[in-house]
Amino acid sequence: MAELSSAGKMNQRIHFNKVTHGKNDYGQVVDKEETIYSCWSEIRSQYLQDIESSIGTDLEDTITFIIRYTNKDITNDMTVKHGEDTYKITKITPDIQDKKFTTIIAKKVS
Repeated sequence: MAELSSAGKMNQRIHFNKVTHGKNDYGQVVDKEETIYSCWSEIRSQYLQDIESSIGTDLEDTITFIIRYTNKDITNDMTVKHGEDTYKITKITPDIQDKKFTTIIAKKVS
């Protein structure tokens, strides 16, 4: 099986965020986005033919993040922040056998 990635290609910083409930200065309950984990990743976007075939489907505006395997608890209710863009995680595929990389498929939030 071919290598998924290499450390040299992981040159994009991403942040995994989760919405938490807290209180503001006035005691009101507010939702806050908290960064749970940050790491370097390789980002794979869709090829042109994939973009054309995914228009109007659930796969439109999806992107793949490849990160090193980690014991951090990354879940589907988190979002991925890359630059100014935010992505909702749709699928997480950890490398259970070799424990090298985790692949995360996410959809851009409008």
